[in-house]
Amino acid sequence: MARSEFDDFYRSHYNQILRFAERRVDQESARDVCAEAFAVAWRKFDPSNPPGLPWMYQTARNLIGTVYRKEARDLKLVSRITAEALTSSGTTQAAEVLELLHALPAKDREALQLTYWDGLSAAEVATVLGCSEQAAWKRISRAKRKLRADLDLQNNSGGREEVHA
Repeated sequence: MARSEFDDFYRSHYNQILRFAERRVDQESARDVCAEAFAVAWRKFDPSNPPGLPWMYQTARNLIGTVYRKEARDLKLVSRITAEALTSSGTTQAAEVLELLHALPAKDREALQLTYWDGLSAAEVATVLGCSEQAAWKRISRAKRKLRADLDLQNNSGGREEVHA
């Protein structure tokens, strides 16, 4: 395979595919979709018959569908856990925590879910996320700090009293 032909293909279509994805998903997911779409194109690339822009749009569209399905699963999980937490605790604080959790960046939220809901170690989280164990620890710590700060801010704003279970 001629690398220069793929480089030309990439340069010709990257911005269009990225903009296509950004109109449909958040910026971080759009970059991931774009990268994966070009990874698929690289694996299938034939310089004598390169895929066209419509093929790239279709590939990106399929990957965006995967993002939508993951988001739908996450929302279902949050809804289920919220309902269980409200039923068992009788407080709204669990719902607030889950709402704040859902507001975290997807990578941070996923690190916390893998750690606390799925019971994975940092090494296992690193494997799932495709990063080093140290990076997983940093992501988990950052997400916990952000969640704690957001919860403190929410509890202390508007004269609202803290809810104790």
